[in-house]
Amino acid sequence: MSRNSRSLLYALALIVAGATAPAAAPAAPPVDPFLGQLAGEWILTGTVRGKPVHYHGSGRWLLRQGWLCLSLHDLGPAPGYQARVYFGHDSKADDYVVHWLDQFGAAGARVVGSGKRSGQTLVFIFLYPEGAFRDTLVLAADGNSGSLLLESQDKDGGWSTFAAYRLSRVAHPAPSAGSAPPAQQ
Repeated sequence: MSRNSRSLLYALALIVAGATAPAAAPAAPPVDPFLGQLAGEWILTGTVRGKPVHYHGSGRWLLRQGWLCLSLHDLGPAPGYQARVYFGHDSKADDYVVHWLDQFGAAGARVVGSGKRSGQTLVFIFLYPEGAFRDTLVLAADGNSGSLLLESQDKDGGWSTFAAYRLSRVAHPAPSAGSAPPAQQ
């Protein structure tokens, strides 16, 4: 095979390889600063159906910072409630979505909440067949505390409290001299 023939075959191989190469991955969505405040460790205290609860929450970004996942674990003596709450911001529609997944399985997770933010308050509505739920998340301006109110709607359109939590960020001790700073996520 002549040198020119080899060069031509090589060029054709490069063209074919380029035509079949996967497209570049789309850019990660911009990180929402409001949701970013949920990253880190939290203590949630409050009530569910009028009974006191105490949870540990851990917020972290997942899937190229497309979702902020808040993992909740009951701190009670017996194995208790566990959930993963996935928050996302749609910058094109300028709204938010939330998937609330817990130990009760798929039946309760069929409905995705959507909502809008006003300042430091984010309100989600979940339209379940048996009635709507409304989640109101309020974060302090400094991002170190807040509240989460879950309400259910009755047949007459009124709202009643299902759960109410106070959120407090877990303070980490300052690193000692000579220690490495905490790893960034």
